[in-house]
Amino acid sequence: MNPLAWKQCAPRLAMTLVAIAVLLTAVGCGDSVHIVPINGNFSDASLKGQYAFTLRGIGTPDNINSFYFVEAGVFTADGNGNLTAVTDDFVQDFQSFSDNITGVYRINKDGTGDVQFNFSNGLFTQFRITLSDDSHFYMEEDDGFATSGGSGEMQNAASFASVPSGTFVSQTHDLVQGSSKVGILTFNAGQITGTEDVLIGGALSTGVNITGSATAPNTTSGRGTMTITDSTGTSTYDYYVVSAGKLRFLNTTATASLAIGQAEAQTGSGFSAASLNGTYVFGSSGESTNVDGVHSVGMFAADGAGNITTGTFDTVQDGNPVTNISLNSGSAYSVDSAGRAVVTLNLSSGITNEKVMWLVSSSRAYFLVNDPVNVEDGTLDKQTGSGFSDSSMNGQYAFVMDGFDANQQLPYRDRVGTWIPNGSGSVTTNYVASGFLPSSPPLGSSTLNNGFSGTYAIDASGRATANVNGLSSGLILYLVSNNSGYMLQADTGVDIGGAFTVQTGP
Repeated sequence: MNPLAWKQCAPRLAMTLVAIAVLLTAVGCGDSVHIVPINGNFSDASLKGQYAFTLRGIGTPDNINSFYFVEAGVFTADGNGNLTAVTDDFVQDFQSFSDNITGVYRINKDGTGDVQFNFSNGLFTQFRITLSDDSHFYMEEDDGFATSGGSGEMQNAASFASVPSGTFVSQTHDLVQGSSKVGILTFNAGQITGTEDVLIGGALSTGVNITGSATAPNTTSGRGTMTITDSTGTSTYDYYVVSAGKLRFLNTTATASLAIGQAEAQTGSGFSAASLNGTYVFGSSGESTNVDGVHSVGMFAADGAGNITTGTFDTVQDGNPVTNISLNSGSAYSVDSAGRAVVTLNLSSGITNEKVMWLVSSSRAYFLVNDPVNVEDGTLDKQTGSGFSDSSMNGQYAFVMDGFDANQQLPYRDRVGTWIPNGSGSVTTNYVASGFLPSSPPLGSSTLNNGFSGTYAIDASGRATANVNGLSSGLILYLVSNNSGYMLQADTGVDIGGAFTVQTGP
C-alpha cells in the first residue's frame, strides 16, 4: 500500500462512530423512504471485464479546510462478485496517492449494486452503482466518510498496446484553480500539441497553446501518464484508456489541482457553420460562489448557417431556479475549421449565455460557459427523433445526480439508481442517496435507499417535467433521444443535476 494511502483512510476510521450515528438517523436528514418494486434481470455476471472510472466529491480530510477530492482508477470484475487488479488514484488535501488493491461487489436484478474497495490495512471504500448495460455504469461513494458522483465504462484492452494517437477533444474541470478548459490535444509518437480555451475566475483566455508528452499505458491496466504545459503552468496527469477513441484524466499535480477530465477522438475535419445543423441538448454544472453552485440544462436548434432559431433553457444557481426560459431573436453561433464553436444564446430573461465549444463531431461537443462569475462546463449532444410525448420514455433508466440540497441536514447530495417511466405519464424510481456536511468536526455522511412514485409530462420538443412525491416537485429532463438525456432538480434551495440512460441488458 502506498504510505500516503493511510492519509486517505485514517480519517475514515476516526469517523466510523460518527458515520454510524448519522446512518442510524438517516431518515430524518435525507430523502424519505418508500420502496417500489424492483425490475430487471441483471446479476453479478453483468459486471464482468475491466473498467475505468472517475469521480469528484466531498469527504473527510486530514485538513479541515480541504474536504473536496477527485478520484479515478481501473478495476477488473470477474462476473462472480470479486474485484482484482484495482488501481485507485485519489487526490485530496493537496496530496496525491495511489493504491493497488482488491475488492468485492454485488449487482441486484435492477442493475443497482455495491462495489467495495478493500485496502491492505483492513479499511475499505464503498460505492453504489447502477448499470445502464454491461459496459457502462453510474456511481457514488456512500460509506459514511464521503459523498461523490461519477461514472465508469468498460475498457478495450486492445488499445493498451501503444500511446494514444490522433486528435482528441478534451475537457477538464479544476476545483482548486476554479478553472475549466476545453480544446484539442493531438498525440503523435508520445508528443502532445494543441489549443484550448481556459476560463479561470471569470476570465476567458482563448487560443492557448498546449505542449506536452505522454507515456505508453500499462499493458494490463491501460493507465498511463502525461504532462501538459499551458498558460496555467505544467501539470501531470494519470490517463486511463477506455478505447482508442476515449480517455479519462486525473490531474495528480496535487499541490495545485483537483481536476478530472475526459477526451474523445475528433471525427471529421474542415468544420463550418454547416457542422451544427439540427436540435442539440446540453447539460452542465460547476461553481458559482459555492462549489456545485450552478447546474443548467437546455436545448437549441441550429440552422446550419450560423443562426439559432428556437430553444429553451433551465438553470439553478445557488439554489435559485429559473426555468423554461425561451430564446430571443439574435441568438447565433460560429464554427471555425478546427471545430471550435461559439454559441450565443440570448435569453428572454435578458441574460446572454455564451458557450465556447469544441466539436467532437457534428453530433457531440464539450463546452465551457463564458461567464464573469461562474466556472461551468458540460457536454452537448445532437437530438435524434421528433414529436416527443409521454410515450417517448417507457422502460427503465439508470441515472446519476450530484450537487447540494440546502434543505437537508447533510446538504451535499449524490444519487444513483433507476428511473422507471411507464410511457403514459406515471413514473417510479429506486435510488440510493448519499449526503455529507462539511463541519468541524465533520458529521460524516448518510446513505438512504429510496423508492418513490409520481408523474411526468413530455412536450413535443423533448423537454419533460416531473413531480415525484418525496423527491422533487421540480424535476426537469431534456431528451437527447428516447434512450438518454440530461436532468435538473429545480426546487428552491437545491442545486442538483445529472444524466440518465436507458438500461439494456439481460
